[in-house]
Amino acid sequence: MKKYNIRYIVVIGICLLAIIGCSGSPKKDYSYKKVGSSSSKIKGDRIDLYGSYPKDKIVVAKPIPYLRYINDMESPKIPIKYRTEKEFLDFYKNIRAKGHGDASNYWRWKVNLSKKEIGNILNKNLVELSLRRPKEVLTYQNGEWISKKVPLNPVGEVIILKVLERGESGIVTKLLVKGTRGEYLVAKEGNIRNLLSLSKSSVGKIVNVYGAKGGSNSYNENPISKNPSMLPSAFIAIEKLGNGSFNIYGGGFGHGSGVPQWSAMDLTKNKGYSYKQVLQRYYADTKLKNMRSIDGIGDKIRVGIMNSGFSSLNHTKISMLSLGNIKIKSKDGNVNINPRTSVDFVVKDGYVQVIVQNKLRLKTRNFINITSNKMISVTNIKRNVKNYKYPTYRGEFEIRLAQGGKSLNLINEINMEDYLLQVVPSEMPQSFGLEALKVQAVAARTYAVKDILRNRYAKQGFHIVDSTQSQVYNNLDENELSTQGVKLTKGLILVHEEKPIDAKYYSTSSGFNSNAHNVW
Repeated sequence: MKKYNIRYIVVIGICLLAIIGCSGSPKKDYSYKKVGSSSSKIKGDRIDLYGSYPKDKIVVAKPIPYLRYINDMESPKIPIKYRTEKEFLDFYKNIRAKGHGDASNYWRWKVNLSKKEIGNILNKNLVELSLRRPKEVLTYQNGEWISKKVPLNPVGEVIILKVLERGESGIVTKLLVKGTRGEYLVAKEGNIRNLLSLSKSSVGKIVNVYGAKGGSNSYNENPISKNPSMLPSAFIAIEKLGNGSFNIYGGGFGHGSGVPQWSAMDLTKNKGYSYKQVLQRYYADTKLKNMRSIDGIGDKIRVGIMNSGFSSLNHTKISMLSLGNIKIKSKDGNVNINPRTSVDFVVKDGYVQVIVQNKLRLKTRNFINITSNKMISVTNIKRNVKNYKYPTYRGEFEIRLAQGGKSLNLINEINMEDYLLQVVPSEMPQSFGLEALKVQAVAARTYAVKDILRNRYAKQGFHIVDSTQSQVYNNLDENELSTQGVKLTKGLILVHEEKPIDAKYYSTSSGFNSNAHNVW
């Protein structure tokens, strides 16, 4: 999950209760009522903008009771009354707006795309997206939305790029793409952000995203991002100009459900909230509990370590170094290595070969266990650590042949609290303060426990990965304040109905936090 760049909005009606101060249980905000609109229909927690288009048959996810809509706006408190696209556009354009976490440069952002650039993006990304998510990329044919293979250059020249549906928070959940060659519907937050990827390979040139903090008079002179692989968020409004170009205005950074990290910082540093009050605000109807009370949870977690670009779990070569003695064990033999001596693991002829000082010391098809009396550096991968030349780890390692037998998987088995020492600083900067770091520590620990129980990586032999696919681990240096945040919340996780929650978190609020089922 990343999160801050460090590592979506809608309010109708009357704000009954404003969330203020630092009371034991911050009050909930119920600020939606249908006030009336000729251009939208309100159905439950969705804003229907289909107009004359037929409804699709995409299944809506079940609500998650503890990941709900939250109003993070302060000024204006009720920025949207009728839920029209004009209101959304004005809202996202309003860089003077204020809310919890608005010190982030991603509080408001914008990007301009020429007619050619938007065409390049949609014609390329729609094809790729439809191959990955065919049930969520639909084609308009004979008066209905159907799932079918999307041809090359499916859009042609872009005519309309329009929101068909929003969640209660204003997050875009369905987007219409109409061009000279076809009409398409793209559903789900992540798909919409990927469809509008601004990567150079999609756009064909450098494209800048400009941002603004709350209360600004203008956007930052320097871009906050260049050619991001995903749109910063799906809290957006789209403006087509007379020359065929498009402006996309947005708010926030990340998926938009759970704890917004910049809001956690703002609430704890500036508005008197404790870490427990922040957790209760964003994870409704939950309570703290020690993770050891959860069946199936012990002290250890197994982490799949990805390559330098966080693009793959498969390594062609793994190299290690330690200031202590390294012990290597497998069913086919053991190897002891002296301190400060590098060891390489490579695949040849279907075997893992262990090479020390250019000499083959062991070959095996079985799992290899690596331990040391000191921390171990993995020298074949690069991270953003500065205290060490290479990312350096506690615990022990396991190396095994990857599926197919031509590369290696690397697993770090480590005590949960030690794992968090290298997660929290990778996910939140120490400048956010101790109380916010305690929020991050509890959220990260809960997220890890949930992933252990979910068992989604069981076939690969680990519980979680070290990237934003799970949560980032050992990408930035440890620091004293983050360590305090972990130690002062030792063992604490959040539960709902006595079960660990899926503790989602993200970087920056758009002014509203989304119901989870409007995101995933």
